[in-house]
Amino acid sequence: MLEPAAACASVAIDVGAGSGALILYPGERFRGREIEISRLDGDGRRVHTGVHERDTEERSRLTAIFGSLPVGEYVVWEDAGAAGPVVTVPDGAVAEVTLP
Repeated sequence: MLEPAAACASVAIDVGAGSGALILYPGERFRGREIEISRLDGDGRRVHTGVHERDTEERSRLTAIFGSLPVGEYVVWEDAGAAGPVVTVPDGAVAEVTLP
């Protein structure tokens, strides 16, 4: 379920042995929403995070950050019923994925 995102945009990245992080760069259609993911090999439970505009040295862009996840493959949900791409969360590192 994609719901309006909370106003707070702070997030901590915590990676190490057995865990990684995922940063999604979603398209404009996700602005102000939440994005859900679920483990590809899991029980279907989803976790979500808000989409926020964040400033970088180069420009401002929409981001959705999952600061610490178990290593593995995850389905990014386009909406409540439509599965999107599968992304891999690496061991001890951060994956960055652009969504249309």
